[in-house]
Amino acid sequence: MERTIGNLGQEIRQPSNPYANLSQEGLRRCQINTLLSVLPELDEPPKGLPAGSVDLGDGYALLRKRDQYFRLPDPEHAEVIARFLGEGRALQRIKKWPLDKIRVSRNVKFDLDGQIRFGEILYFTQLSVEADADNEDEWRFASVALIKLYSTPDESLLKLSSQTVASCARLDEVCVLDVKKILSVVAMVPHTPTLPSGVTEPRFFMMERPGFDISNLGVPYAGYLDVDVDGGDDIE
Repeated sequence: MERTIGNLGQEIRQPSNPYANLSQEGLRRCQINTLLSVLPELDEPPKGLPAGSVDLGDGYALLRKRDQYFRLPDPEHAEVIARFLGEGRALQRIKKWPLDKIRVSRNVKFDLDGQIRFGEILYFTQLSVEADADNEDEWRFASVALIKLYSTPDESLLKLSSQTVASCARLDEVCVLDVKKILSVVAMVPHTPTLPSGVTEPRFFMMERPGFDISNLGVPYAGYLDVDVDGGDDIE
């Protein structure tokens, strides 16, 4: 009730006659609520992606925020893009979907050659590639992300923490990845642990939304196995 009174008070636009204006705003609010209860389809949000978006299928999309003009890739990224395009292909001018001008989470978990890895997205773009290796006249746009990699989690710490602490170091390596290889958005939280090896250094540990699959990180965990891995007597 207090919130409704406050909302109605904020809608007053006639200070010279506030009470009459307030009663009209209340009446209008009741009329709208009655109309929506009779015709709920009037309150349905617009379906589909925003104007200017690129629908990639399978629930993936590139939104409208991107560079206005095509330009050559940054020198530090040109080599990895050329490697993705293949030998003999000229370096293309690209449009970026940059992340540095908007507030979004840019750390992701993705599948890289069958291995779960983590990385920081630098930007998205589209590259023209051959649609059919046997037909040089057919081309398509490959939607990719340039990702700065983190190392694989420290295996000793991951095993010691029962697959709980996935601690990674930030690398200088950059890769080009198909956007559909991205599995989820994660948080990479800075920390300075002392690893089981005795080394103390700045690192990042991965945090993911509860309920997501975070157990398959490449280190066997006895809790998920039906066999006795240590040969000793287990306490039930």
